[in-house]
Amino acid sequence: MPVTGNHRFEILPEVYRVGELIRSAGGRPVLVGGWVRDVLLGIEHRQDYDIEVFGLPMGRLRAILARLGPVHSVGRHFGVLKLKTRGAEYDISVPRRESNIGKGHRGFLVQPDPHMGFEEAAARRDFTINAMGYAFLEGTLLDPYGGEGDLREGILRHVGPAFGEDPLRVLRAMQFAGRFGLRIVEETLAICRAQDLAELPRERIWEEFRKLLLK
Repeated sequence: MPVTGNHRFEILPEVYRVGELIRSAGGRPVLVGGWVRDVLLGIEHRQDYDIEVFGLPMGRLRAILARLGPVHSVGRHFGVLKLKTRGAEYDISVPRRESNIGKGHRGFLVQPDPHMGFEEAAARRDFTINAMGYAFLEGTLLDPYGGEGDLREGILRHVGPAFGEDPLRVLRAMQFAGRFGLRIVEETLAICRAQDLAELPRERIWEEFRKLLLK
């Protein structure tokens, strides 16, 4: 399912209002994750948005978002704020640093760092196609690792050496390759082949197969 032609980033007006509120407090909101990838692939998406906010600490961000409605924290380690309005649902977070302190997908120390730049923050993501962002108030696609080009070529490529620190990403490679008809590059395959999947909980394995089969 390669990218063909130009695609418009159609966003609800409410999202711009959320973004303007964040910007007025000194933050820079960027749409991230699968939303950007799916728009480039021409896949219809639901009205849920992942927004990464640069330049605002978590406490300040939460106070700002509380003006729009109830805000709930999820992910004890990852610091994601959930906001639900009449028009959409939002997962809003700040950039974070991940330090490998043990073996496997649970062996990470995660610390929020709102002062990171987008390129550094995106370096922790698994694949280039998931490391893109859309700075929607500026109308700018952020693509430091060539994800759009990889989509056009129909390939799946890991972002960097940290990819091999999490065996769950082997299953994510399978899932994305199957869902989007992508060819996994040999360098990424080599890392996948070297991983030990025995430590992964059954529910995490099932979740990746569920996405592959249902999406």
